[in-house]
Amino acid sequence: MVHFLYNQLLRVLLPLIILKLKRKAKKSPAYGARLDERKGNGVIDIPKGCVIFHLASLGETISATPLIKAFQQANPTTPVLLTSTTPTGSEQIQKTFGNRVYHCYLPYDLPIIQRRFICKLEPAMLVLMETELWPNLIFNVKRYGGQVVVINARMSDKSAKGYARLGPLTRTMLKQVDLVLAQFDADATRFMELGCDAASINVIGNLKFDTQFATSQQQAAKQLQQKLNIQRPVWLAASTHKGEEEQILAAHKTLLNSHPNALLVLVPRHPERFGSVSQLSQQSFITQVKSSLKGSLNLNTQVLIGDTLGEMMSYICLADMVFIGGSLVERGGHNPFEAACQHKVILTGTHTFNFAESFNILQQAQALLRVQNSQQLANQLNSLMANETLKATYAQNAYLCQQQCKGALNSTLDLLNQHYQNAIAQQSNLSVPCTQFSLKTIHE
Repeated sequence: MVHFLYNQLLRVLLPLIILKLKRKAKKSPAYGARLDERKGNGVIDIPKGCVIFHLASLGETISATPLIKAFQQANPTTPVLLTSTTPTGSEQIQKTFGNRVYHCYLPYDLPIIQRRFICKLEPAMLVLMETELWPNLIFNVKRYGGQVVVINARMSDKSAKGYARLGPLTRTMLKQVDLVLAQFDADATRFMELGCDAASINVIGNLKFDTQFATSQQQAAKQLQQKLNIQRPVWLAASTHKGEEEQILAAHKTLLNSHPNALLVLVPRHPERFGSVSQLSQQSFITQVKSSLKGSLNLNTQVLIGDTLGEMMSYICLADMVFIGGSLVERGGHNPFEAACQHKVILTGTHTFNFAESFNILQQAQALLRVQNSQQLANQLNSLMANETLKATYAQNAYLCQQQCKGALNSTLDLLNQHYQNAIAQQSNLSVPCTQFSLKTIHE
């Protein structure tokens, strides 16, 4: 009954979802493109028995990239399909993998749409990340003999309460999952309480602990440093959200009283907000926008807006201190380990529920500083800029903590390869008739 209501609700909401996409497309045209893929009509011609990795957005794509590359190296003849739901994630996939993978948007989770999508592909294995759990997608992968694996699985208390409200649907869905690779014990417990079999759960840590500052990223960061030629204190506000930039800019205004040459690099989480955040900054500060820079940064610039995609590691490299966005407002925070692997001081707000265990580990290692508001943020930044020893200690603690926690990547790869072999054997023994649907080919 709950599954029926879920499907009916999605049918009712679908026109509104598409309308929202079209509205977003007015600011960011990429949201209006390739709608056929979202309706399940854009499946690329790909050999059956592929492995699907669903990477919802940019963050998941970056985190999963080393794992996917390692999986492809171990299984060079296996066709891999990467799906996403956002244009930024899609762009990152195409930029990183090119023609080494197949790619499309993940179709909406309606029964008929997912059935024709999976019927065409008959994947050997579906790999989901974190909390991207879609009932009809999972049911249809199992229907056609595939394995379902959730990697880097996390389940915050807030998410668990949401899934619990779906009751039987959540329990039935999680019973279909063959393997859950949970980040922490708390995540594993919540998955079990929601209905997942205990035998299918392994606790192996967070893939983001294995974040690396790759050689190509180091080269790009060095080029940016040379281009901008910044020789003054820099702090970064990374992946900020609506309602947060005002607090960050207020902190910077206070900081300038004691450190008048300090530079804030401000990088909003969502590209469609680059323009509005730039306008907000220009009301009170001398502001430049990264994409419009022709040469070095003006010496009197107080705020640099990072409005380019895929350059977060370079922006982090510019700074001494990194504030993790989504934490001064109730968005749950973002990945702190991109900063940790570069020996940076990490600051965060109090709203870190999406990465609670990760932030707690860093805090216990004296590797981050928490703030509740803009005044506290300004005070901490002022203290760090005035005390090189304090700054170096927090930066080193963050790096050492990240290094000590690494290992989830290799463990995930080993278990993924094992289950892929199981999937091949399982699928070869199953024959499910596939109704022929009309499926269009993607034309880029």
